[in-house]
Amino acid sequence: MTTDLQIHKGFLWLYYCFDIANEIALEKIEKIFGEDPTESLLVCERLTPAFVQYRKAPLVVYLGEVKLDIQSNSINADCRAKLYDFGVISIIFTIPINSSLAGLSQLSADVVAHKEIRAAAVREMHRLRDEISPALQSPHSDIEAWEDYAIFAVQEFDTPISTQKIRDFYSSEIAKILLAEVESLSEAELSDAVRHPLSYYENELAYIDWNVAFLYDPRLSYDVPDILEYAVILLLELRTYDSILDATLEKAYQDLEGRASVFSLSPYSSTSDYLSQVKLDVSEVIEKATNSLKLIGDLYLAKVYSSAAERFSLDKWEKSVREKLQTIESIYRELYDKTMTRRLLVLEVLIVVLFVIDIFLIFFERK
Repeated sequence: MTTDLQIHKGFLWLYYCFDIANEIALEKIEKIFGEDPTESLLVCERLTPAFVQYRKAPLVVYLGEVKLDIQSNSINADCRAKLYDFGVISIIFTIPINSSLAGLSQLSADVVAHKEIRAAAVREMHRLRDEISPALQSPHSDIEAWEDYAIFAVQEFDTPISTQKIRDFYSSEIAKILLAEVESLSEAELSDAVRHPLSYYENELAYIDWNVAFLYDPRLSYDVPDILEYAVILLLELRTYDSILDATLEKAYQDLEGRASVFSLSPYSSTSDYLSQVKLDVSEVIEKATNSLKLIGDLYLAKVYSSAAERFSLDKWEKSVREKLQTIESIYRELYDKTMTRRLLVLEVLIVVLFVIDIFLIFFERK
């Protein structure tokens, strides 16, 4: 029989990520709400090579305190935002944890998919988007795509405890936190949720799942949360542009089903131009997002990212996007071939007509 662990110091980070444009020109942003934004560098406290950094560091903006209503409690959360050059804004709420380890499962169930908290994040996002609108390139008129994520970070318990004891005796509580469940879980769900604990130092621990991560880190390092945020943003980007490619393909198929004008040399030009532009835009944004952070050389952070990528099925989403881009390329080539075939046919007809006219002229000249 184990006693409940009281958390002496810890934080809950709630991430809400929004895709607001194809690009944010960070170099154009000098002031936001009258303040200078700061660069967010990946601070790695482990033996990390200096080149493990963002390709272009996002900007951090501190938005002050925001009142969040969680169940019957009103909580003041510190709010900050990160602006990424590939068009994403992350709104991050920081809430101090004053609970036992067992009590975190209720808090997790309360905050995950919480409509009012998301509404507060949306308000902050719109306020920030309006402020930086001159720096937005190809802004999205309807911002429907978003991803949220919760990280419970415990820095210190009220009594010293080893990570081995946490794994051995408190996996059930942690599994319920990860799954945002307060009821008892089956052995299968328990084992699946906590099957891949990660740790670099002897006294730290990380569990990563679909909606929630649990970290025990006396140093309260920010590199692991940054990696998890980056994985969530990649999921957002891949889902967003997968949906855009679906709509693009549907429009292309509708255009192809329509009857092309017999008098046009380029009956598919508008469709081809549209496909080409979408392919270029999507490829550029995906390339920027997927190459924004390089983890070559840091095996532990690579493990953290791989664990998150597996939970988020990033490889499947990326494969879907790549396949649809290839389909668009195939349709574009087919339309190009059809256009060239029509032009060659028209050219052959003109040659025949000119040849016939030439024969008639020669015949009448002889008369």
